[in-house]
Amino acid sequence: MSMPVLLVRKRAGVVGETQRTCHLVPVPDDDTQVALTAYCGELIHRGEAELLTQPSGMPCVGCLFRVPMPRDTSTRDPGRGTES
Repeated sequence: MSMPVLLVRKRAGVVGETQRTCHLVPVPDDDTQVALTAYCGELIHRGEAELLTQPSGMPCVGCLFRVPMPRDTSTRDPGRGTES
């Protein structure tokens, strides 16, 4: 099972437009956190975040490199290749 991930960027006016990249953030365990930490390490404090329903703008390359890969949950035998 994959961990749920949020698409978040800093709101307009909090940072300049060129810094409003789309970050990948693990869903927090509770709502008491004062900041979200993106996979790239960027801190996004409460009130700064814009939650996105789909990717928007430039993606954060650091987040893309660090986001965990989804686990294969199929029941296929991992030793077998694909059949053609």
